[in-house]
Amino acid sequence: MTHRPLCAAWALALLTTCTGSSEPTADRPALRATTTTSAAFASDAGFIAFGDFGGGPAQGAVADAMTAWADDHRVDALVTTGDNVYDVGDPSLFDDHLDRPYADLRTTRPLWVSLGNHDVQSGHGDEQLAYLDLPPLPYVKQLEGVDLFFLDANRPDAEQAAWLRERLAESEAAFEVALFHQPAYSCATHGSTPAVVELWVPVFEEAGVDLVLNGHDHLYEHFESPSGVHYVVTGGGGRNLYPFREPCPHQSMLRDYAEEHHFTAVEITGDAMTVTAVSAEGAVLERFSARPRDGGRPG
Repeated sequence: MTHRPLCAAWALALLTTCTGSSEPTADRPALRATTTTSAAFASDAGFIAFGDFGGGPAQGAVADAMTAWADDHRVDALVTTGDNVYDVGDPSLFDDHLDRPYADLRTTRPLWVSLGNHDVQSGHGDEQLAYLDLPPLPYVKQLEGVDLFFLDANRPDAEQAAWLRERLAESEAAFEVALFHQPAYSCATHGSTPAVVELWVPVFEEAGVDLVLNGHDHLYEHFESPSGVHYVVTGGGGRNLYPFREPCPHQSMLRDYAEEHHFTAVEITGDAMTVTAVSAEGAVLERFSARPRDGGRPG
């Protein structure tokens, strides 16, 4: 497996408070999750992100590493970057791919998913969301200090960009995280997604998003834009790995990559967000931290 550490300095300016309502709406319900199992930890909130896992040869090993992480860190939710049920999102595999590997973790924690191409290609995406008691994409979930915006990159469009701008204007969280499957930036097998770069990246850059979490390429990659948005591909949740390809067209933004099965943990403590990529063996592949961005957030 390949792991190449790069830059390790992350200092971002403090974000000014935005205005706008945080009252629930029809497409933005008040969904602030908590769990008593994490109360003893110092973090205000935490979640684990992972993708491209369902039925993969390393799914069990990554799930075990996630469980071990949760013994020592605050984890309020599990979130996915898609391709949760291979190969075609078959509902008969929901228990095997979504439930059993994460049974201990899900005893007190929700599973919030985005959908990948394998989840929807046979028309079972809505069934998967309903199985997990989730609304249609896009939707918002909230933890203490962070709002999570789940988008559908199987159909990147201007309508979702407008939805995201509106929801960001309403957000009063210290941090905003966007989650979807096909990556904005990648230097692996699938590469970057042109429609995401054209339609959604300007929203992330201008409106105050701090972290973008994607899957689709089966490895770990971390890019940071000049304005301070962190783009992370976390697609090493269990399926066979993909190689990082050089030369990377986004070399100037590349901070780290690892051809490893892994998950990505995010912890919020006050005005700091810490992101840790952890291998299936429990090794830290990369850790970086950020403070709320001084972005052009509307409001």
